[in-house]
Amino acid sequence: MQKSDAWFEEWFDSPFYHILYGHRDDMEARRFIGNLIDNLAPEKQSRFLDLACGKGRHSRVIRDLGFEVDGIDLSQNSIEEAKVYEHEGLHFAVHDMREVYRENHYHYVFNLFTSFGYFCEFSDHEKTLNAIYKQLVDGGVLVIDYLNFSWIQKKLANGFNDVIHRQGIDFHIQKTLDKECISKSIDFRINNKNFHFEEHVWRLHLADFYQLLTGSGFEIQTIFGDYELKPFKEDESERLIIIATK
Repeated sequence: MQKSDAWFEEWFDSPFYHILYGHRDDMEARRFIGNLIDNLAPEKQSRFLDLACGKGRHSRVIRDLGFEVDGIDLSQNSIEEAKVYEHEGLHFAVHDMREVYRENHYHYVFNLFTSFGYFCEFSDHEKTLNAIYKQLVDGGVLVIDYLNFSWIQKKLANGFNDVIHRQGIDFHIQKTLDKECISKSIDFRINNKNFHFEEHVWRLHLADFYQLLTGSGFEIQTIFGDYELKPFKEDESERLIIIATK
């Protein structure tokens, strides 16, 4: 991916990112986390890491269900907002997912809502998974929730352009595919000033995740295709949700 890593540092820490995606509600998070917890059946003393937690909406749900949670994210602004919700058993910190936060500590690591595949260098994705592996206890579980690119490719076959209205701002969105990634251009104008941001995510298919995860020592256990945890179908499922163990 011939893109600069600076894009996500700038965009994810921008207030406009949270305006554009602010419609993601707690009810959605509760439903998805509830389904995962029901499926995984963790013991009450389990410790969770919410990796790339944003403002911590998933972390808060996990804690409400009685589990100890750390949430980490590269965005200073997101973590500052998440810290408002900190209490016993729920903590947030600014941290790079490529580095170990707490070694051999967590029973579960959740990486949700396509919070993977951003880095310019493919080796950084391997570095991230190696760091996750070190942070899990033996037998620990990793959950990765990613786009299903086979489904996305069909959706974008004729291109994608849209205008999304949020808080008085018209966000002009264009999505494109190349051989390595899906890219999103985000353009808008405020007070006679033009703004431009980008998002880039690697085109990682199930076969790529098999290679990445097994190369880091993980064993894939289950694959789901949506937030209701229905079976994964490569040509039909919107999501690629992988459960893997150390």
